[in-house]
Amino acid sequence: MRLSAQIGDYDMDEVILDLGSKVNVLTKQTWEIMGRPKLRYSPIQLRLFNQYKVCPLGRLSNVPVDIDGVRSLAYFKVIEIIDDSKPYPTLLGID
Repeated sequence: MRLSAQIGDYDMDEVILDLGSKVNVLTKQTWEIMGRPKLRYSPIQLRLFNQYKVCPLGRLSNVPVDIDGVRSLAYFKVIEIIDDSKPYPTLLGID
């Protein structure tokens, strides 16, 4: 499902809501648009839907997320998307 959300101070369209994911993912391109806020080290490796493994560039913590008036804090893994034929700014999963 794709929806609009405010993440931090930025309004984003085409945010993917993936209830099968256990992490929130922010693309490197979106992170750069957000002004490159400081990342914390992330020791994990993610396996994407196509079984491709990727190491996050880092983690953003306590980022405010507002979806249709419902506000919460989330953390995001920042990854670089190599195949951007179906771009999305972020993916929201279930922490």
